Amino acid sequence: MNCEQAAEFVSALFDGGRIPREAAEHIGGCSLCRARMQDYAVMGAELRREASLSAVEKSNGELIRAIWKETERARPPWYANWRTTMRIPRFAFGLMVILLLALSTGLILTRAKTRDRWFQYKLSGRDGKSIVTATVPTNPNGDPYYDVEAGMSYAEGTVWFLIRVLEQAGESEKIAARTLWIQRGDHSGDAVERLRQMPEREFVCSPGKVLRIPVEGYGDLELDGQLKAILPENVRSGLYPEDDKLRFIPPVVLIRENQVLSKADNGGGELMLADSYFAFGTHDGWYVFSANPIEGAAEGTITMNQIEFTMGGKKHFLLAGQPITFGSVKVWVRRFQSIGEADPSSGWANLPEKSQAGELAFGKLKNLVEK
Repeated sequence: MNCEQAAEFVSALFDGGRIPREAAEHIGGCSLCRARMQDYAVMGAELRREASLSAVEKSNGELIRAIWKETERARPPWYANWRTTMRIPRFAFGLMVILLLALSTGLILTRAKTRDRWFQYKLSGRDGKSIVTATVPTNPNGDPYYDVEAGMSYAEGTVWFLIRVLEQAGESEKIAARTLWIQRGDHSGDAVERLRQMPEREFVCSPGKVLRIPVEGYGDLELDGQLKAILPENVRSGLYPEDDKLRFIPPVVLIRENQVLSKADNGGGELMLADSYFAFGTHDGWYVFSANPIEGAAEGTITMNQIEFTMGGKKHFLLAGQPITFGSVKVWVRRFQSIGEADPSSGWANLPEKSQAGELAFGKLKNLVEK
């Protein structure tokens, strides 16, 4: 037997295993193999010393030592093959595996902690007032669930926008936007459909910098966004709106007795209790809701995520996907034939009647024809 053939049996000696007589005789009489044995002994001692340094002290004073222990239970065939071919002591190999796993796991966890998974942004109008806030995945893969499509009314018209979050680009986020300004009195078609026909433009939003999105005839929309590694706490705990607001988050369903009048799967938003209204379009007309009395309106109650009221001698229920308010608040509800009849300045007044069912609208109480 030569040194190369005997080398694989050196590690077996340090595992407490038996080796062939021929190998034992060669190692005992070969200075090179005995030197290799000495190297293994030194390496093993050093690994045990390092393991002792990382020992964790128990409450009773005992030590849990991070050392590799051989067991006598059955092993899979691949492990058995290693027993006869490994050129370093198996306990040493085991410690190295543990070390490598610990290091690699640490690296993975570090990367996971620093990887940005969420894009949180606020979209403001030309006057600097917030219109929409949203938190969405950094790369929704084209999922339209995360698109934000809405309009903001002004005295002279309505600005419409459709914002899509595309993907993370380094330390920035790519977004796409369609925008449209419709002057008051312009009734040339469905506003939402016109918006969707507008060309889509791509922008890059860099955290710490306000992105300006120009809208012809209107001015600039301003988007301020931040990348987040974890879901922001204000999103987790934001189940309820602030005390002075009502929130309507889809799905929103309006039921009369046992009949579903309308269902909205998109849109939604918040309104100020003091000076705003919420309206829901159905095939039966528009239902306008306000926390302030409206002439000729039915009185109802908002409790958590539902509104209950009686109109025409029949019970009505409006259910929202999240709490509308915390606790209970009085509400007044009146039905109009169209949103334009209730609020001529509403941007939703441009929608054809066949498209109004399932639409959600928000506006100022001062704009209602009958307050």
